[in-house]
Amino acid sequence: MSGSNGRFAAVFFDLDGTLVSERIGVREARTAVGARMIELGVWDKPASAFADTIEMVIGGIMEDNNWQWPLWLHAEEWLKRSLDVADVQVSDDEFRELADIYRDERSDRATAIDGWPEALAAARTHGPIGLITNFNDGPMQREKIRGAGLDGQFDGVYISGEVGVWKPEPGIFEHAAQDLGVEPSDCVHIGNNVESDIMGALSAGMSALLVEEDDRERPPSLDPRVVWCSDLHGVAEWLRSR
Repeated sequence: MSGSNGRFAAVFFDLDGTLVSERIGVREARTAVGARMIELGVWDKPASAFADTIEMVIGGIMEDNNWQWPLWLHAEEWLKRSLDVADVQVSDDEFRELADIYRDERSDRATAIDGWPEALAAARTHGPIGLITNFNDGPMQREKIRGAGLDGQFDGVYISGEVGVWKPEPGIFEHAAQDLGVEPSDCVHIGNNVESDIMGALSAGMSALLVEEDDRERPPSLDPRVVWCSDLHGVAEWLRSR
């Protein structure tokens, strides 16, 4: 699906779980919200207990939406619902402060996954590099990119909440390719989610590579057209071999 010389006109990456850890910093940021609630005198349980409430609320929403993060589920929405579930009342100013604490803590704790410099350097030998990421809060996602030390690494950043199209819809992949002046059929998208990244890329005519933060085995039911790598070092090696 790449060009006749085996090289790609552009290489696209997913962000969360592919280049930035989905496990480091998220719970800590939610716990920081609970800690501030204790300081405000509106929460008398451990800070981690409010993090548990947030996770329960988000889990329920995700289950109702086929485990795809809905565009409308920004920090203010899940925070409001979590406060309602916990029966906690805060002022408008306190609410904004709690949402800002989460965003700041999450961005500050964003951690790039080992092997990312090699993977991006190998991708750069092919041509431009793009980032296609599902997230409704564009400014927060861009802060996460900066916090992980990835700012300036991409020729184009395409966030679903800004583009208005959510992976796995092919439109966001097609938009990214068009913006970089390349054909989707000459590109590869690298991500960790089989449905949103892999099936989405294939539906747009791109090649696809699955890489997972957990170093899992290749899923036995994975489409044979899909390349699989256990980590970003493997991604770099594969890209250099093209």
